[in-house]
Amino acid sequence: MKKITLAVLRKLALGTAAALTFGLTFGTAPAATAAALVRVALEIDGKDFSGTILITTGPRPVIDGMLCDADSNSATATTALADASDKFEFNVQATFDESLKDFVVTAIDVDEADSAHQWNIYVNDVLVTNGGCHAAIQEGDRVKFTLEPIE
Repeated sequence: MKKITLAVLRKLALGTAAALTFGLTFGTAPAATAAALVRVALEIDGKDFSGTILITTGPRPVIDGMLCDADSNSATATTALADASDKFEFNVQATFDESLKDFVVTAIDVDEADSAHQWNIYVNDVLVTNGGCHAAIQEGDRVKFTLEPIE
């Protein structure tokens, strides 16, 4: 799959830009202290929606006002996705997983998880297993959301 920059992230679908709206959106980010902000490389690797950008992120509420800060006033994998979603106006859908006490991404723009595929999160090439809001990230980290077959 060809990688493109997020500025032109939405691939053309039937000659028009794909822009599906999902039921959940991220909340507005509150002012974060400069010390809490980090700049990371965020990669999204879906079937039709893919790209890599640099994004500045910090701890913030996401869906339904849940503070996403890894319990330590830290930026997280999910806040990176939320800030990219806000900045580049693509939609994200997620459901709350009671066992993780966190949100699980079910769709990023046109790419939806299904019975055979799920969105996985990686930080510096390590699979996140405890949820994106529990995955603290640091300056210069690589965060990747990838749609993968369920094993």
